[in-house]
Amino acid sequence: MKKILIYTLLSLTVFAGCKKDNDNLIDGQRPEERVTKSLNEYNDMLTGSTYGWKAYLYPDEGNGGGYSFYMNFNKENRVTMLADLGFESTALSRESSYRLKANQIPSLLFDTYNYMHVLADPDDSVYGGDSGWGRYSDFEFSFDKVAGDSVKMTGKLLKSRLLLVKATKADQEAYNAGTLLTTFTGITDFVNAYPYYYILLGDENKLQTSFNFSSKVFSITYINNGVVETLKTPFTVTLIGIHLREPIIYNGKSFSDFVFDPETGGLYATVEGVKIVVQTTGNPILPLHNVIGINYNSIIVPAATNSPGWSPNFVARRAAAAAGIFNNYSIVLGRMVFDFNTDAKLMTMTAAIPQNGNPLVAVYSFAYTKTSAGVYKFTAAALTGNASAMGSLMAPITTQRLNVDNFILDYYINPANGQVLGQFKSVEHPDFFFSGTLQ
Repeated sequence: MKKILIYTLLSLTVFAGCKKDNDNLIDGQRPEERVTKSLNEYNDMLTGSTYGWKAYLYPDEGNGGGYSFYMNFNKENRVTMLADLGFESTALSRESSYRLKANQIPSLLFDTYNYMHVLADPDDSVYGGDSGWGRYSDFEFSFDKVAGDSVKMTGKLLKSRLLLVKATKADQEAYNAGTLLTTFTGITDFVNAYPYYYILLGDENKLQTSFNFSSKVFSITYINNGVVETLKTPFTVTLIGIHLREPIIYNGKSFSDFVFDPETGGLYATVEGVKIVVQTTGNPILPLHNVIGINYNSIIVPAATNSPGWSPNFVARRAAAAAGIFNNYSIVLGRMVFDFNTDAKLMTMTAAIPQNGNPLVAVYSFAYTKTSAGVYKFTAAALTGNASAMGSLMAPITTQRLNVDNFILDYYINPANGQVLGQFKSVEHPDFFFSGTLQ
């Protein structure tokens, strides 16, 4: 009886094991077999696009920006790409490796350095962004959806959005002929040639228009019943012009692309069959306080002993700060960059203090409030790092002025060359003002 019982238990165990294995089978395949099949199908899809892929990458929502790529994948796990990061990347194809991974969801990993890694580089001197994070972008993506000739993907770490679209023969020929560089150059020349832009969309309201290549964000700003309104979205440079991630809708009129016209050197959109030309003007359309942090991110005060738009009071105070820093640390005070974050209501002053060839900085942060008339009140945050070490030395500018006075931001026209600068003006001390490049 014992032998019969043992045989019975063994039979049940074997049967249960077989049943468990059978339960995991779908269409006769085990999970690992299904994953392998899925990865092979994705790889065949990537390498099977005869003319390559157009790609559109949108990093972390909170930091914005959009970037376009042209990619070709081969069966040796190599990928070549162009990108709209700058002049070099639009003309010089870079090759790297890639591989497909099977975690919970099949994913695509660019596993050696390429233009995508440039965006994610934690060294902010490589392509800007924040130290430690770069542009908050990804280089490993999960496959979300394949629809027709398009593939939607999501970044594994920071949830960047990546869209791949099969390129056509005409696209490939244009990329190979250097059209992306030509278009990129034409657009940046146009944007840099004039201080102000606007478009008209069916009414007399001039919509101040900005193509911010530093943040890769497009925006229109206008006054609506006395209230400043801003519509903005990331953009990418394409073979024919500029593509907006989401359409801009104003008074029911919508557009999502600007075409670069090589004959005029300008840009235009087509709205309801009507050609809307981006127009230029030498005069500000909206006050600076309405567009700082939106159309412009920063006011950059140069490393100089004097500069257009500086008052004698500021010149003397900067000189006192520079002398104190040099006498105590043998460091020369460089440029000062004033960055505005309108969402956080934060202004950050970054003072360059290079030492022995090392690009050191001292960072001073100020929360701010602003009246409807554009009067700012800055409140300094606690000092840390280099800013703390040099706190008393920078006091002639920081704690004695920025942290105690009210300020107005205004435009200043450089009389020497007509360049439009941004200027800080103290309300309590009208003899204290300074200016810098708008960026």
